[in-house]
Amino acid sequence: MEKLNRNDLCPCGSGEKYGKCCGASKAISINQIIESELDELQKRILQFAFFHFGNEINDDFEDLVEIIDFDIEQEREFYELIHAIWFSFFEELDDEETIIEKFITVEAGKIKRPKLKQILQTWSDPRVIAGRVVSVESNQLIVEDGFTSEQLNAVVAHVDFTIEKGSFFIGIIVPYEQNYLFFPSPFDLPDLKPEHGFSYIEDSSLDADYDSPQEYLTDFFLEVLSELPMIGGMLEIEEMEWSAPIYKEVADIFKAKLESEVPPPIVDTGIILWFNFCEKKKKRIQNPNPYAAAVHYLLSEIAPLGETRTLKELAVHYGVPAKAVSTIVSEMEVELSSEIAELKGLVYGGEESPPLPPFETAAIIEFPKGGSSGKDKNGKQKNKPELELIKTEGKKGSKKGQED
Repeated sequence: MEKLNRNDLCPCGSGEKYGKCCGASKAISINQIIESELDELQKRILQFAFFHFGNEINDDFEDLVEIIDFDIEQEREFYELIHAIWFSFFEELDDEETIIEKFITVEAGKIKRPKLKQILQTWSDPRVIAGRVVSVESNQLIVEDGFTSEQLNAVVAHVDFTIEKGSFFIGIIVPYEQNYLFFPSPFDLPDLKPEHGFSYIEDSSLDADYDSPQEYLTDFFLEVLSELPMIGGMLEIEEMEWSAPIYKEVADIFKAKLESEVPPPIVDTGIILWFNFCEKKKKRIQNPNPYAAAVHYLLSEIAPLGETRTLKELAVHYGVPAKAVSTIVSEMEVELSSEIAELKGLVYGGEESPPLPPFETAAIIEFPKGGSSGKDKNGKQKNKPELELIKTEGKKGSKKGQED
């Protein structure tokens, strides 16, 4: 940065001399001051939104509550906050203006710093983004849009956050001079492969008859945000340390039969059950098919799998005798009694499960994240995956269709 004298005009545009403005504290840069003020501006926008349009925001959120099932109160509080931000930027009121447009009209004239006012006036052009983190340096990120491959410089204003290079993320950004500013921060899913996240949004947009995934993402930001943790890429069976190749073959057959029918976390649960059984019994297996059918049936007794099949129907589906499947199911029920009891408690009530781990993100919010890839921090498969089941529902109908 060019060295300034104390009597020079401050480059922040305040009209004051540098020594009495940003130069008053040499330890703080002009950008840090601006970003701190942008952080305060974000809070003022939310206060304005709730004070003047709280009823409209709450009514719209209650419609969302019918779609998103909140497991814990912290989830509801998180989505209330993010919904208010999304609503303020993207939902038109009765007069066809958004809340952010009204805020700019009413409040921009009260801002003394010209540079800050100029930045605010560009916020009528917000953007929802799903992408991959290319690099991280302090609070500055280079991110790549998953649908355009465009690389953007983005800033998180004056909040602590943790995000890893290469992570999939989703968020709302607004212009910040030649860069962008997250409002309030990116929400990352480090265990979700970026290509899986992009494919999910693209598939959802096609199912909802949208012209583009970006348009769908903008309209259904909250729904996508709530569903992404549950789609989380399946376990990598090849990377798991199976005691015998035949055990892996059982898992492959089971996965092939179910992956097109039920959400990945449910399939993962069956694979983990089978892995735990193999670790305990180490059986000699000749035909993998009855064992795959037994895992399928056992999982169907624990969690809803969509289409309901009897044990005899499943045996036919896998091309094996029903008696063989029944025998294996009984043996697995004995060996996995504690795991099965834990899963049934999660699905049907019983003992309370521990709260879901929060997203490692901005300090002002906690993003509730469910699901697990069964991998460690380095992306490698854990030797003994933890048993986890995510309750989920089918895909919701499109907003466009609901309005029609």
